[in-house]
Amino acid sequence: MEKKSVAATILVFYITLVFAVIGVCFSVYKYQETKIEITTVALVAPANIELYEDEKLQKKAEQLKLSDMQLGLKPSTGELDSETQIPSTITNEGTSEGYYADVFVKTSTNYKIIVKNIKIETKLDQIAANEERKNIFIAIKDVANSTKSLKEDQIELAKFENVSATQKLTFLIWLGSLSGEELEGSKISFTLEFVAI
Repeated sequence: MEKKSVAATILVFYITLVFAVIGVCFSVYKYQETKIEITTVALVAPANIELYEDEKLQKKAEQLKLSDMQLGLKPSTGELDSETQIPSTITNEGTSEGYYADVFVKTSTNYKIIVKNIKIETKLDQIAANEERKNIFIAIKDVANSTKSLKEDQIELAKFENVSATQKLTFLIWLGSLSGEELEGSKISFTLEFVAI
């Protein structure tokens, strides 16, 4: 009698384990299908504006080295700062609900940064996904009036004048709290162009 009871217990355990593994595999697969990612933020600049990934100015930057967002983008839950318009949960720390990346700019010329070539790849309704561009935001930390949505095809993010030293720019990218399901599974990319003025 005891042998049958032990065998039944082991069988139930193995069946439970098999179903748990199948459930986890399915949820991971399903999650990958709905994850919203910023895949590439390309950087373009003329010869007199040099962009670097590191503070020692040793590695040239051709695209933003974005923070790791294993869970992808979700609508922000933080309270909007009345001055910067950046939610409190969007930071340049590991707990951020959005992406962040640093770029070091070496130049002595005035310049502006333009956001362009905005692309959203989706398996859902492309028109609805493009409408959601108004809920994708980018800002430069500690730069006044730099918070912009990606609604327009080309956006002036910020302008820098009287530049004399190497600048560290921290970019923040997030989804607004009003973002809908239309972006589920989307891969988002765009270009930051540094233009001498």
